[in-house]
Amino acid sequence: MSRSDERRLAVAWCVALALSAAVFQLWPGVDLAVSGWFFTPGSGFALAGSRALDILREAIWGLSLLMVGFVVLAILAALAGKPFLELRRAVFILLMYLLGPVLLVDGLLKRFWGRARPANIEDFGGTQQFTPPLVPADQCESNCSFVSGEGAAAAALAIAFLVIAPAVRLRVSPTLFRLYVALAIAIPLTGMALRVMLGRHFLSDTVFAVLFVSGIALVLTRLLFRRRES
Repeated sequence: MSRSDERRLAVAWCVALALSAAVFQLWPGVDLAVSGWFFTPGSGFALAGSRALDILREAIWGLSLLMVGFVVLAILAALAGKPFLELRRAVFILLMYLLGPVLLVDGLLKRFWGRARPANIEDFGGTQQFTPPLVPADQCESNCSFVSGEGAAAAALAIAFLVIAPAVRLRVSPTLFRLYVALAIAIPLTGMALRVMLGRHFLSDTVFAVLFVSGIALVLTRLLFRRRES
């Protein structure tokens, strides 16, 4: 990636982060409004009881686990002299998952940020207080709402699909590659949407999960893929 491309992506990321922070801090009711679309007084989050949606959610989560397993195998194969995926790409994906969903999200934010999940706040029949996304709270002790772990994994999955796309394109027909691109977009978006629809996360939990993982991906891109300019 050229230096100018890096700058454009970095600026776009900073603008997206600033706008998201402004929107959810100035209008925290956005979170309540979006979650409210899927909540029925007296019934709760009705979709949370759907076995079909739960299976779909687990399948999308399973794809992230498969992706991690795939890149670990790719790294081992490359080290053994039998590569089927460029080593840098495999290392990029593995580090992105480890630094994003595993370390930053599950290791730090979800443990210490203290934001209650939608289904647990008073507005939706629970006992906890609603708090804005960027303000540390004391409404949850562990496995909290900010940010979404599965949202972060879905964001990492989407980026991983993008990173391996050149290798896929060389091995499949144009029609299959277009299908690959469509699924690479639809699957992660579905995974993130389900977390909101089922009352497990606020919209902002998924938005900032995407931003944090993509920020890590930008740093890794600079470290692993930057092209030197004369």
